[in-house]
Amino acid sequence: MKTYNSIHFLILIPHAAVTGPLRMQSRFLFAAGINGVWSFPQAAPLARLKRPFTPAELKTLASELRNTALQNNATGGRITLGLPALAHCPGFHGFFGPVLDLPPPPLPYSGVLYPFPSLILCTALVAPGDEGVLEKIPVIPPVRPSFFRAAMVANLRVKPLADAFPPGAVPDPAENYSFTWRIGKPRWLPRQFGS
Repeated sequence: MKTYNSIHFLILIPHAAVTGPLRMQSRFLFAAGINGVWSFPQAAPLARLKRPFTPAELKTLASELRNTALQNNATGGRITLGLPALAHCPGFHGFFGPVLDLPPPPLPYSGVLYPFPSLILCTALVAPGDEGVLEKIPVIPPVRPSFFRAAMVANLRVKPLADAFPPGAVPDPAENYSFTWRIGKPRWLPRQFGS
């Protein structure tokens, strides 16, 4: 199976207690006609990258995210899932899923191409032009439980599959849902800031 050039992301992976309910929402979206449900891991993209983050950069970022979550005294350090929304990514699909109440972290790293302005816990990719399918879904069931405390940050490498394109076509990752992906070694958010 031939693949094309990799696309790199920095992602936030929620605790496994949330993955079952996220899969339920993904199944609902697939039944409603959303094709990109299983094309991306159930994680929140933080940024599109030129290069993967180093272990030291992941450790620093994990501490910054934990500090941000702990500063929100109303939630006691929990990261809460809100209503679903669509976040666009230049040169790639949009990410659809519950909005996280965690503000995007500052990413003053040389490898960042596009930092996401809001964090969406992806339950489906949505290709440009496919947004109309979302508008036809009257009510999307919420994810329960609606929060998590434990999470990890990791690099993600995504490769479009060549088999998804006609012979001789120039691949455009925004026009298909056929990908392979690999999550790098994750870094847990510390229990307390500075851990």
